[in-house]
Amino acid sequence: MIRTSIAATGLLAMTMAAVLVPALPVEAQETRWFHVRVEEPGDTRVSVNLPLALLEVGLDIADRHMMQDQGVHWQRDGKVSVDDLRRMWAELQAVGDADFVEIEDGDTRVHISQRGDRVLIRTDEGDRTRVHMEMPSVVVEALLGTDGERLHLRDAVRELARTGSQDILEVRDGETTVRVWIGERVGAR
Repeated sequence: MIRTSIAATGLLAMTMAAVLVPALPVEAQETRWFHVRVEEPGDTRVSVNLPLALLEVGLDIADRHMMQDQGVHWQRDGKVSVDDLRRMWAELQAVGDADFVEIEDGDTRVHISQRGDRVLIRTDEGDRTRVHMEMPSVVVEALLGTDGERLHLRDAVRELARTGSQDILEVRDGETTVRVWIGERVGAR
């Protein structure tokens, strides 16, 4: 199920890139790139390389056509407002560097922390499964915005472009690896 979703997402993203990238101005084509690479056992490889400007266009389209429900759902009948998320984020920022969650259960470890201007999430389940995410705080702030009940995805993408080249997410599950990063050129590793 997940593999099918990953492959479908990769195909859609590559199709959009083929159609929309030539229409972007030259300066947009020379900016930072959003990269996703999926590697699975055997011959399965998916690489998605999109200019961040293209992501902005896609998010504008999604905002107009698909994001009618502005809340963030955590459970079936519950809803957390974006304002609630802003208040939680402000409290976390006021604390500064801290370890928020630390779990050790056998060979499973979960660590959620804030260091400097980064939010870090690390999970390790033995030697086979690992998730490492690192997100600049300014990106989260841009996502939450300052008012309204919408997540500001386009603003978050713009902040990602300003933060420079960096790894954002790496997931390893057995022999499958998913890596998401921002780079300065297409195909950069």
